[in-house]
Amino acid sequence: MNPIRRLLPLLLVAAVHPVQAAQIVDVADRDADALVAAIHRANQSREATTIRLAEGGLYTLVTASDERRELGLPAVTGNITILGNNADLRRYSDEDFALLAVADGGRLKLERLTLAEGSRGALVNRGELELDRVRIVDNIAKDVPAIVENYGRLRVHDSDISYNQIAGTQRDAGTVLNYGRLELFGSGIESNWISRRYDSLVAASAVLNLGELKLARVRVRENTAVPELVEASLGAIVNLGNGAYQASELTLENNDPVDTLTTSRLAN
Repeated sequence: MNPIRRLLPLLLVAAVHPVQAAQIVDVADRDADALVAAIHRANQSREATTIRLAEGGLYTLVTASDERRELGLPAVTGNITILGNNADLRRYSDEDFALLAVADGGRLKLERLTLAEGSRGALVNRGELELDRVRIVDNIAKDVPAIVENYGRLRVHDSDISYNQIAGTQRDAGTVLNYGRLELFGSGIESNWISRRYDSLVAASAVLNLGELKLARVRVRENTAVPELVEASLGAIVNLGNGAYQASELTLENNDPVDTLTTSRLAN
């Protein structure tokens, strides 16, 4: 067959279905306003967008970009990858807000980024979120039940959730709260601290799980759940309701008051 005739069908397919390359946006060091604008534009785009931060950069959030949702950055509704290049994203404000959220239908991947000093937790996911070499540190949770809340699908690789605090929670709470599907691989949940307002509440110093939880090569160490009068309903990893889990190569060490995995396992 003539080579040109063989190519014609492929050329026609390419014309009808053009390949769309991801948009790439670079954000200069310390330009948090440009990062907010880049996320707004990415949410409005029909293409996937990659946002690259400056190597070792610092992005401080001094005001909430979404006051209604109390978020430092706009909620992600598009398809976004943020390449952190070992940058820090930090709240630096008298206002209380979380740092990031993924809305239902949104997709976000974070790589090599530190998320710190959120005051209403750090992350809320209702869509699809992937963390790769991400550090979630030095956050507190005022009037919210977790530092990381997951109601969608969350995959965590080679990351750390450490040195966060939840003080006097008025509802069941955990450093990580999972109602959806949560998978952690090669990661650590360490040195977090939680207290509760009432002894009837559940407080998980690492993970409070009401969904599907999978753990592989995960370190859960030196987390503290502070009892007021009794130690009931406290633990490092606690399953409630329909919560179920799979765990392999899980390290549970020096969690106070107990190292706990309760209730049901997922079927293999």
